[in-house]
Amino acid sequence: MGVVISKPAINIREQLTELKAQQGYEERQFHFDNLVTNGTFDTDTDWTKGTGWTISGGVASFSNPTGTELYQSLSLPAGVYAVTVTASYTGTAPAVYFNSPGITNTVSLNNGTPTTAILVHNGSYSRVTVLGTGASTVTLDNISVYTSDGTDVAFTMPKGWKPLHVYDDGVLQREGSAEDYEVTFDGFHYYVKPTVANPGARNTVIGIRA
Repeated sequence: MGVVISKPAINIREQLTELKAQQGYEERQFHFDNLVTNGTFDTDTDWTKGTGWTISGGVASFSNPTGTELYQSLSLPAGVYAVTVTASYTGTAPAVYFNSPGITNTVSLNNGTPTTAILVHNGSYSRVTVLGTGASTVTLDNISVYTSDGTDVAFTMPKGWKPLHVYDDGVLQREGSAEDYEVTFDGFHYYVKPTVANPGARNTVIGIRA
């Protein structure tokens, strides 16, 4: 997925090129997009629907008392991920989970407000699944999967890289602004943590290392 970078990012690259020549700095763009395709259900594509599920009008809907799944297969490295889903329902609460050999994490969804679940899988195979159970009706929207530091959405910088600038949908973000972020360090990796629950679809971190 391409990321639109504004003119200031080009200036930053030029400046870092000069620094690299003088001090050995290296600069690279890292993209942290929503790992789910069509999580806003704009089209009736990309999702496997069990009996009773439909996708129309920008949402996924379910009405079937026997309980079936809506899922999307993902190819992800082993790790920790933050899955966010907005669901409205009647009857029994639906559940969201990752499936992979030997590991299943299940979290019940809040009614009418976004739910963020921290889920783990072993990297062999995974799919993000929403299960409608019991005599319930469900409406879903805004499903996202992002990397996590184990507590929330967090963009993990490769070891040795430090974040310099953060772009959300091509817009430069600054700490302390309306859609800002914070940077943490665990002794091995730097993490860029958006302060909004569901960051934009296209996130770019410009990183540097000496």
